[in-house]
Order: sequence, then C-alpha cells, then structure tokens
Amino acid sequence: MRKALLAIHFLLCAVVPLSAEEEKEDPRKASGRTAWFIYTALPEGVENPIKVMSGKDIIEVTLSKRSVSQPVKIPGDGILRVVREEADPKDAAQVAYRILGQAQVAEGVGKALIILMPLPKPQGDLVFNAKVQDLAGFKGGDWLFMNLTNADIGIQLGASKLTIKPAGLHIHNTPGLTQPTSTPISYHYRIPGKKEWELISASTIAMMPTRREICLFSADPRFGRIDYHGITFPVE
Repeated sequence: MRKALLAIHFLLCAVVPLSAEEEKEDPRKASGRTAWFIYTALPEGVENPIKVMSGKDIIEVTLSKRSVSQPVKIPGDGILRVVREEADPKDAAQVAYRILGQAQVAEGVGKALIILMPLPKPQGDLVFNAKVQDLAGFKGGDWLFMNLTNADIGIQLGASKLTIKPAGLHIHNTPGLTQPTSTPISYHYRIPGKKEWELISASTIAMMPTRREICLFSADPRFGRIDYHGITFPVE
C-alpha cells in the first residue's frame, strides 16, 4: 500500500503566448513520462474537451466521469497547465493561453494521475485545483479511494476495513489477483464530532487484474449528502 499526494501548484493569473504553428500534438504519441486526467466537476464556462499545455504543445483532452483521459506527455519541467485559448492582443499572428489550472509533477514520477477539482471561488483566472498522484504503486486489480469531503469515509472491502480521513487517499493493493473475483463492498461516512457511521452504499464488485479502479467521494451540497463515483483505469 502506498499513500502519496505530490505537489499541488497554483498560478493566480497568467497569459502565455504561443505561435499557431506550435499549437497541436497528437496525444497518441505521448511517451516517456506520462499523465492521465480525471475530474470531479467542471467549473462554469469551462468546455470539455479541455486544452492542456505540455511544454509548447497544446493537446485537447476529453474528460470523462467513468474513465481516465488519453495519456499526455509530461514535459521536462513537469508542469502541465489547463488553458483557455484567446487572441493575443499584442500580436494578431499569435494566440495566447490563459491558465485555468496547473499541476507540477515531481521529477522522479514517471506516471501520474492529475485530479482536477473546481475551486470554491475563482482565484484570478484560476478555476481548477489540481492534485497529482504518483501511479508507481497502482497496479492491475488495485483500487484507489480518494476522500474529497469533510467527513471520515469508511470502506469494508471483503475482509479489509479502511478509514480515509478528509482530503486523504488510500491505494488498496491486490497482490496475487490473477482472475476476476467477486468481492462484497460497502461505503460509509461519519460526520466530524459523531461516533455513528452512516451507510452510503453496499454491493458486490468484480476485481479484475486487467484494470484498476478509482473511487472518488465528494459532497453534494444540493441534497446534503455524500456521493461517490467510480473511474476505470485499464492496465497498459
């Protein structure tokens, strides 16, 4: 098991000019250090697909609630930016990119998951908080649980009992898993200051060595409850 939240990086306001000739890269050519994107929600006014700046390359990345994005190459400086295209007021031959969110991947990380979450309030141009998760310990059949709420999350996964604190995460490893295996699972939450656990959901899942699963827990202020959704991450 491995717990690792790496650097969260913010940039409050910036416009990056880039010539039109440098605008596109085929995301299927991503190699070397690689990142995948997931998201919890889109801020108002942000379109999907988003644009990601990797070095001087601009890549269209489609975000899904049920699967990770296509791989994106991590540049030498480790910085991946979510940007919005606009006209460069200083040079009509160029386009400019306003930064909506930024992630810094540490030098030793070869494969990373970028989790995009809307900020409670925009900070200048910035509308996304970006968390970076090292995927080195995330193997086929494993589950990654991330708690984005202010409550404790309890998980009963087969014989394993897990408690994930607010803003915490846990990678549940499954060494020796060689074929699909049915496993009972239940999710619970506990409000700060209370001892009782409340049931969120209970079911039976299939753990498969050919894919990894991500489960995000988030608060739904519309109904005053805690929700979760799963994201499939196939093994390369």
